Amino acid sequence: MKFVSFCLFVSFVLTTVLQIGCLSVNVMDSAEKLVEVKDYRGAIEVYQNIVETKPGTSDARAAQLAIGEIYIKHIDQPEHGIQVYEAVITDAPTSDEAAVAHYRLGLQAYRQRDFDQAQTRFEIIVNQFLQLELAHNAQLLLAKSYENVEKYKQAVEVYNTFVQQNPQSKRTPQVLVNKARIQRQHLEDDEEAIRTLELLVRKYYNTESAESYIKEAKTVLTEFNLSPFGFGQYPNVPADFPFREQVLEWDEVTPEHELLARVRIKLWKQGTQTTGAMFDSNGLVYPTIHGVIYVTWTTVEDNDPEFAGRRYPSQIMGDPDTSKKWESLYLIDRMLERTDITPDEIDESGTKVYVYPNGTKVYEYPDGGIDPYEFLGLTK
Repeated sequence: MKFVSFCLFVSFVLTTVLQIGCLSVNVMDSAEKLVEVKDYRGAIEVYQNIVETKPGTSDARAAQLAIGEIYIKHIDQPEHGIQVYEAVITDAPTSDEAAVAHYRLGLQAYRQRDFDQAQTRFEIIVNQFLQLELAHNAQLLLAKSYENVEKYKQAVEVYNTFVQQNPQSKRTPQVLVNKARIQRQHLEDDEEAIRTLELLVRKYYNTESAESYIKEAKTVLTEFNLSPFGFGQYPNVPADFPFREQVLEWDEVTPEHELLARVRIKLWKQGTQTTGAMFDSNGLVYPTIHGVIYVTWTTVEDNDPEFAGRRYPSQIMGDPDTSKKWESLYLIDRMLERTDITPDEIDESGTKVYVYPNGTKVYEYPDGGIDPYEFLGLTK
């Protein structure tokens, strides 16, 4: 019987706890409905009843936060709202509700342009409640508070911390724009502003939500005649370079297109005229040059006895006209390599080039490609 009585007692306790939980939710709902119909005094009474019947609990603190919001937001008695928020912090200084109270007190101080008090509140959240989503908002408001009192270095430091801690946040591109603006306009440090904007473009170039910030960054960098992708000053484009006008529209290109253009411009200045170039998946640039092609050879397998051991080009890249002439002259049957002609092998700077009788230069892929960063002296 004792065992049965104990089970009944446990069942009663659990049922009571569940009922109290449901009752608390229902009471909170009723209070919210009173707020909706603007019966603010009635809502405060309901919330206060929760505070008195469930002291020291998260429900009580949530009710206090609701009371504080009513005083400040709805009945214009901020002094009472502030007292309620302070009480939450005093009763449970490490609770999530205390973080919310600090945040709302910070917002109230910010609206009143008491930026020193706002900074104090937001700093507490950033330092003690960083695990909460609320801390992200607090960081940004802390930075804005510093800006408002012309503490620009501190604002930049806060923005730096936000970027480091939240690289995937949708807000990060805007934060970088704000940081660069401070560096340029207030700290008069164009060099650091440029680095910030280049970082923005490199990391978030393909992020749709960052499109407007990328455009703003590219506009500023173009004023300095700088690549937004960190490639440095734009090169001078020779007057006889093909598609010169299009190339000069640097702000409309992707990183890959800019690298292609830079490689072609440097080759042109060195005396190598190109009609195009392609960026391969291996990260190398293959310029289109008359008389030059890049061939991937494949050997016929042994199970084909008629042609076993022979080679055929499974891929040909480069100048189309050169490719057609080479195929017609030096491939036979099933596009197999001719065995009666042996091209001259020339080693140019460590890269083998096969020169055929008609002067066509053939690189065995992936040979012949140019590492754009090494060729242009850029850092990846």
